[in-house]
Amino acid sequence: MPKYLKEVIITLVVVFSRLPFIFNSLGSDLDAWREVYTGKVWHEEHIYNVSRFPGYPFSEFIYSLIYDCPYWCINLLSVLFTVGCCLFFFRILEFFKIKLSFLISLVLSFTPIIYINSTVAMEYNWSLFFLLASVYSILNKKLWAASIFFGLIVSTRFNNIIFLPAFLFLTYCYIGKDIKKILQFSILSILFTFIFFLPVILKYGTHFLQSSGASEVSYPTLVSLGTLHVYGTLGILAIFLALVIQLFKGSFQKVKNLYRDHFMLFCIIMILSNLIFFLKYPLEAGYLIPSVPFLLILLQNVLEPKLMKIVLYGFLISPFFIHINTNKVNLKGIVFVNEGYEDQELEYCQNLIKKIETLSNNTPGIFHVGNFSEQILLMGNFSKNNTINIVKNLTQKDKEDIVSKKRPLYYINTVDGKIENDKNHMLKQHGILFYKDFELVK
Repeated sequence: MPKYLKEVIITLVVVFSRLPFIFNSLGSDLDAWREVYTGKVWHEEHIYNVSRFPGYPFSEFIYSLIYDCPYWCINLLSVLFTVGCCLFFFRILEFFKIKLSFLISLVLSFTPIIYINSTVAMEYNWSLFFLLASVYSILNKKLWAASIFFGLIVSTRFNNIIFLPAFLFLTYCYIGKDIKKILQFSILSILFTFIFFLPVILKYGTHFLQSSGASEVSYPTLVSLGTLHVYGTLGILAIFLALVIQLFKGSFQKVKNLYRDHFMLFCIIMILSNLIFFLKYPLEAGYLIPSVPFLLILLQNVLEPKLMKIVLYGFLISPFFIHINTNKVNLKGIVFVNEGYEDQELEYCQNLIKKIETLSNNTPGIFHVGNFSEQILLMGNFSKNNTINIVKNLTQKDKEDIVSKKRPLYYINTVDGKIENDKNHMLKQHGILFYKDFELVK
């Protein structure tokens, strides 16, 4: 077989399987629009404001270079990072001479949560790319490269700092159990994290150490987010079926040997670290993406090859068939369901923009659209329009203009609007509800 043929096949399969889904929008997650809009402001006004805390400086900087490109071009970055994830994962599997390495590395990209985030402008797969690159560098005893990649892991998603103990364990096991090397990796990783996170630190100091959004969800939602939204219905069924069959066969001897394998212990530490963080902050299923490749490695080491293939084929088709949430069962997979979510959000924002333009024909107003502000500003290109003021939160000048009746205040019901109204009652006392609430039909 020609050299690099498998890598070429992985690249082509991942890219071409994503192309139909990258043209619609930047995604149904408003955080994607926030990051791109932050990049726009950074480029045009030379002002850096985090899209949300604790800050995502790497992706926000990249978006400052391409924010005005078409949706497909911006989303293509996520596709390319996903290709990189699969290639580094393949190299890691080959390093350990793991059976089915080609199929496992390809299936990684078809895990529903990874598939979805490979077609939108979210940074989850970017972070996974740097994580796997750092692991591969440690295995090959390249500490400087591993440290740089670790800094990029954290600058892409700050919560990945929780994986530092696991990486120190991996470094200790695979670089000669040399304490000096451990210290070198620790110091370099912290140094590069500081360098890459410098825009946030310079702007906010230590105040960036806060999270955005609530972290309380119901138990059914928590279970759904941590299972069905990550691996899909067919993926979870495949794992369950394979484990049950192997249990009845009584062939779990491999489990007893896991503790002797340092890399398997590293995989377990990564999965547990990720799970504990998710249970503490169960905001999105994407938080569990870092554990996916390591779960695949564990399953491959525990299951018989035939049963592992059941799991892999279940993962492979899971994005396209049967999506279950707490409300309903949909025969279409999460990929198509997500396209529907994007369509609903786009239609709502397009109609909202038309209403804003109509109301602004005679009198310039202030439009409080809360958490939709970044998407409205990007889609409507209102940034340089002085007569239309789109806001997420009211400034002191906005409040003065509203109270003195220089400018009317229009608003829609959003989470940010409720928080604002609880603080100063401006929306209730002076505002006009000008458009219906957004209700996502699932």
